[in-house]
Amino acid sequence: MHVIRKYGFAIAVLLLCAAMGLYLYLSSTKGSDVKLDNIMNAPSFSLNDLDNNKVTLDDTNGKVRVVYFFYANCPDICPPTTALMTQVQNKLKDKGTFGKDVDFLWVTFDPKRDTTEALKSYSSKFDIDTSGWKFLREDNAEETEKLMRDFGLSLLKDEKSNTFTHTDTITFVDRKGVVRKYMTGSIDESQNADKITDVINALVKE
Repeated sequence: MHVIRKYGFAIAVLLLCAAMGLYLYLSSTKGSDVKLDNIMNAPSFSLNDLDNNKVTLDDTNGKVRVVYFFYANCPDICPPTTALMTQVQNKLKDKGTFGKDVDFLWVTFDPKRDTTEALKSYSSKFDIDTSGWKFLREDNAEETEKLMRDFGLSLLKDEKSNTFTHTDTITFVDRKGVVRKYMTGSIDESQNADKITDVINALVKE
């Protein structure tokens, strides 16, 4: 009982990660055709972009939303996943849907360090088209962490190293605000821009 009280949160996060991993594995083995589910209504939010403008879920209704939770000091998966998504961005630009029918929403869960200037510096390292790619933050880290959990994702902070264990999960929200699919990012060595683009194209066509 003492162990459960002491490590309850960490155990819960690990179980959630395991459940998410199982879902992602099963989703990736259903075949080559895009499979879309009606998972849940995406949780509402109100966050600030890099120009300090408010961005809400309702503001972006009518577009397909690709949501990713990250932090700029991430030592491993966040930068390569962001780089992977620039490839997806360019494929969508070739079709004329990026920014018009599709928005990428990158939400930091480390707002103390991820100031507006820090996020601008992070985004400048990538080939990012701001017409359809928004980096979002708010000052309250607890609220951002809650939003992440409300999206069905997990997060665990190591206070000693000031790093995070988090799911490398790309979330796809349709035009009506329904979460339709989760996919792993760069942590999955078999992941590629074509697979992700296929999902977005299927949602755009609905």
